[in-house]
Amino acid sequence: MLEYEIHSVEDHQLPLCLEALHSAFGEMAKRLGYTKETYPSSAAYITLEELQEAKACGVHMYAACVEGGKVAGYVQLQKLETGIYAFRRFAVLPEYQKLGIGRALVSHCRERAALYGGKKLTLIMINDNQKLKDFYISNGFKVISVNKDDTCPFEYSVMELEL
Repeated sequence: MLEYEIHSVEDHQLPLCLEALHSAFGEMAKRLGYTKETYPSSAAYITLEELQEAKACGVHMYAACVEGGKVAGYVQLQKLETGIYAFRRFAVLPEYQKLGIGRALVSHCRERAALYGGKKLTLIMINDNQKLKDFYISNGFKVISVNKDDTCPFEYSVMELEL
């Protein structure tokens, strides 16, 4: 059984988190054919400075680390408004998927958001990624809407989880 630990990200771990984000989201970008020009806000193109800025602004960051300190999974929890937290930039490296890390990160964020006074988690995801959508549904999220606008090169689902 794989051993890992979920903890708050420390400043010195941000480069490792960046690598995990680029790896996980970069594969999706390649597969779907979007680029930094067509979808600049994708985590596939996030910079270390953007991660540092988010952390400095109070975005909660959690990493699932395996032996040797490798970041196998990463997620951000960001307060949007009273009682509502965004579940953002969720990534589990392909070689660590189906080992429980993703579910553990969702559960961790669910507990943390509730601890911080949250009543709801919300997320936005590529609508056509049925495998990921099914994962979120199996973790209690519900599709609230499906949208298409100029900010994304694809249809996206807005999902919510009541805490």
